[in-house]
Amino acid sequence: MRTAPRIALSALLLAALPLFPAGCAPKLPIDEGTLVIALPGSPGSIDPRLATEAYGEQLLQMTHSFLIKRDPAGNPAPDLAESWVERSPTEFVFRLRKGARFHDGREVTSADVRYTFEWILDPRNRSPHRATYDAISRIETPDPHTVVFRLKYPFAPFLVGMARGIVPAGSRAGGYAPVPGAGPFRSDDFQPDAGASLSRFDGYYGRPPAIGKVIVKFIPDSNIRFLELKKGSVNFVLNGVDPDLLPSVLANPNLAIDEAPGGNVSYLGFNLRDRILSDARVRRAIALAIDREAIVRTIWKGRADPADSILPPGFWAHADGLPPLRRDLAEAKRLLDRAGFPDPDGDGPKPRFTLTYKTSQNELRRRIAAVLQEQLRQAGIAVEVHSYEWGTFFSDIRKGNFQLYSLTWVGIADPDIFHYAFHSSQAPPDGANRGGYSNPELDRLVEAGRRETSRSARKEIYRKVQLLLSRDLPVLPLWAGRNVLVRDRRLGGFRLTSDEDYTSVREMRIEGEPGGAGGKAVR
Repeated sequence: MRTAPRIALSALLLAALPLFPAGCAPKLPIDEGTLVIALPGSPGSIDPRLATEAYGEQLLQMTHSFLIKRDPAGNPAPDLAESWVERSPTEFVFRLRKGARFHDGREVTSADVRYTFEWILDPRNRSPHRATYDAISRIETPDPHTVVFRLKYPFAPFLVGMARGIVPAGSRAGGYAPVPGAGPFRSDDFQPDAGASLSRFDGYYGRPPAIGKVIVKFIPDSNIRFLELKKGSVNFVLNGVDPDLLPSVLANPNLAIDEAPGGNVSYLGFNLRDRILSDARVRRAIALAIDREAIVRTIWKGRADPADSILPPGFWAHADGLPPLRRDLAEAKRLLDRAGFPDPDGDGPKPRFTLTYKTSQNELRRRIAAVLQEQLRQAGIAVEVHSYEWGTFFSDIRKGNFQLYSLTWVGIADPDIFHYAFHSSQAPPDGANRGGYSNPELDRLVEAGRRETSRSARKEIYRKVQLLLSRDLPVLPLWAGRNVLVRDRRLGGFRLTSDEDYTSVREMRIEGEPGGAGGKAVR
């Protein structure tokens, strides 16, 4: 199998910048058939067995194939597995497509599927996805194109969890070296603080991508992202342009905006191991001091909706009628008084206590942090805001090194997220219970929700879960954002999904001229 030459990423990134002599027409990446994507942060991992944050998952959606994938409605759909049969609630048989190959030329077989999931399940590897598959009892490979999963008990989220990138048997993990995938683009280079370069994989089993090269730049600064969009050195940004700048996009004849409902929920996280935040009255007081509607109106410019659960509105398991949490400053102050944190000087400058709030260097997130800081100050709570580059920030959150922080849940496909995020056994690295929440009643409910196969019965279980969480507030749901894609007008074929999925990058094409329409796809 022919192997594409490795191209130095630094050279590709330099080539992507429109540096040209005065008076000469710029030669932009899109003119050469290259798509340049900007991400607001750098992935912590590009290994499907380890990646947990959105940036890593989005890269993997372009470079790796999955045992099965999820369609736009969130239902299981074929990918490497052409079909599957549920022989019983505890036995699933997958038939792999023939002829699928990894980027290094090896054929994808059942041994690779077995290796991927057994690696995740091995506690020595400390995969953050291990709990997702702990219902698996045994994996059998009766022939190269058949995989049989036997479960310890009926497990409702099993099929949804099978949307996992497959790696070749024997693949080592660790570091930033790309692990071969079988997706439409191969990873030629990856620099954690700069970006990634991808190229079309001609051996892909599906229709080969129309676009031959993809450069992914990691650009935390929103102003720089926007400037590069205007110059044409970036031509694709999903949910990475500040709402304040969108009117300027509409005024640019070379750019277009696509907008669709979103399914990603931002939340404020609390460290329940902290002396102050361990008191539920304090957490509720913080929630009542925050004016989410004002933030949605002024910062998001209406392109978000206040949330009452980490499940977005419209999701089948989202509970209706959850107690609303609207701003009530007087009640917030009363709760803080009852929790033993009286205001030391009334309307004076002294705070009841001081908390630290951690966030990324994303400009929009820092603006939100400043507004939260002011709103909490009005309740007598001083907040020190600390912003970090993405890798440092997310590492601190996973280690529990925080008091307050904000993140967004991206790509929720099943209410089993409540087990991953709130079960007492799911502290990192095993899960995402980063705040240390522990509630035996919730543990019992989310365990029952995993084993119950009736959707209506599961919905009732998770209604109770959401009521518990709205009472205890281990996190405060803030808002569900809408998805906004800013792109070069010549780009077409990308499908916006509620979970910011990048799979359809392979279907994109470059057409026409700047400011115009029509034309021939660049191959």
